Amino acid sequence: MKKLLFLAASAAVALSSCAKIQNGPDARVNDDRTALNFGVYVPKVSKAGAAGEMDNDKLRSTGFGVIAYEQEGTYDGSVKPTFMYNQLVEYASSVWTYSPVKYWPNQLNDEGTTDGQGAWSQKAHTVSFFAYAPYVASAGGTEGIIAMSAASATGDPTVTYKVSSDLDKNVDLVWGTSDGATWTNVAGGYNTVAAGMPYLNLQKPAIGTKVNFKFYHALAQLNLTAVGSYNIAGIGGTAKNGVKVTISAVELTIPGQYDEAVLNLNNTAAKTPLWDVTGATESELTLAVSGDNLNVAVKDAGAVAALSQPAGVTATEGPVLANSKYYTLIPRTASTDVTVKVTYYVTTDDANLDDGFSRVPNVIKKTITFPNGFKAGTKNNIKMILGLSEVELSGEVVDWETGDTIEVYLPKNVE
Repeated sequence: MKKLLFLAASAAVALSSCAKIQNGPDARVNDDRTALNFGVYVPKVSKAGAAGEMDNDKLRSTGFGVIAYEQEGTYDGSVKPTFMYNQLVEYASSVWTYSPVKYWPNQLNDEGTTDGQGAWSQKAHTVSFFAYAPYVASAGGTEGIIAMSAASATGDPTVTYKVSSDLDKNVDLVWGTSDGATWTNVAGGYNTVAAGMPYLNLQKPAIGTKVNFKFYHALAQLNLTAVGSYNIAGIGGTAKNGVKVTISAVELTIPGQYDEAVLNLNNTAAKTPLWDVTGATESELTLAVSGDNLNVAVKDAGAVAALSQPAGVTATEGPVLANSKYYTLIPRTASTDVTVKVTYYVTTDDANLDDGFSRVPNVIKKTITFPNGFKAGTKNNIKMILGLSEVELSGEVVDWETGDTIEVYLPKNVE
């Protein structure tokens, strides 16, 4: 089944070290140290953050959502999220806040045992926390984050994502996990959750303790860049004055991709998203970009002189997509072929021509292979190297060849 995703002209992730949002006021939520508080960590992608990529600054602007389950005993997926549901945690006035503020349950021990201070409760209760970002008040639509598990639903919390044909709807979806910290609870025990795993079965900790979420990228990212190869075998060289190389369209064809999948926030492997592709369509995606979805630095300006074209493709690698945007894909790790088709123009100013310039179209197509597919949390890139060779002219004069000599008397002399 072939699915065509076309970006109209008017339309608009490898894991590395984790960056911690500053301690102190930045990490506290509200002013009540006995309240349930959150702290936040966001992993960096392999390169500097681009527009739309989730990093500390982006998280502060979007906020994150929390779904929490309070129940007797340990989390088993049998209860609905009655403690928190899609609770917005937002950054304002240099602190993380949420409302209404919640407090830890005090049921720490089963009947017959005490909390070490002489108090006992009928049954021990725990709270399990799950989180995602960017926050959406109400999931919907047909692309990007299109659905969430309901507040009335039992079982693990989920977020449904659909691959988008609109660059503005390609969402850097992240989910929250434990940072691996251990703290003492008020009963004298310990709350310990392995790093990169969900926050399950937490009990009331010491005053001021925060639930520190470390967010990981759930999708794979695919970028496009371009660089010139001017009259040399490798990357580099210099285009002559009055010559511009500009791009009018790029089309990617990627077979064997999922168009939609469900992210289970209760991941079972550390730092690894748990995607459910049951019922998903495995299709051939065609991602096409042109017009205003192209970066202004390389976007072809039409049938105008080179002087009126943008800088175009140069010997320095630059982005092809507008405003450093990118595609997002449902992760798959099988070797994947990608067919790249690029349409670009070479425009040369020439006062001798009727239009004052020449404009040569080039439509080039090639299939490349991503041997590891598109793993979650990886930032992948197709670097298009556009090679141009100068037309060189030379000349020489060919010597005359010996022809026939014919005698003719006008008139012939006689004796």
